[in-house]
Amino acid sequence: MLFPDINILVYAYDSASDDHEACSNWLESVLNGDDPVCFSWHTILGLMHILTTVRMVKNAFTAKEAMQIGDDLMATPVSRILLPGDQHFNIFRQLVNETGISGARLSDAHIAALAIEHGATVVSKDRDFRAFDGVKLINPLGG
Repeated sequence: MLFPDINILVYAYDSASDDHEACSNWLESVLNGDDPVCFSWHTILGLMHILTTVRMVKNAFTAKEAMQIGDDLMATPVSRILLPGDQHFNIFRQLVNETGISGARLSDAHIAALAIEHGATVVSKDRDFRAFDGVKLINPLGG
């Protein structure tokens, strides 16, 4: 199960991003594949937030366009929504305590905890995920 981070999703839709073509091709490939592709409400809402914020992307989307992107992502046969289970907060707490992170990086710990809890592989360009023991991580852009 692949679990793309918000950054990969943003690059896939932000045509002004240097990583747009690679991430768009990767996302299209996995959404048309056989393996589950996982999203969380956090990643879907984060994507919509960034894509509709003019100061964050050069060609911001309307809310309606961003909603359609969310619909499209979740409508593919391989798409799954990961929800926090009974162990989520315990895993999250352990990751936070082990790394000492705070602030904006708590979102990464939430994604990492979901991935660990569900046995998913995080797909991200963000090297910060390496700080979390037990997280399987791939970068579709290499490196």
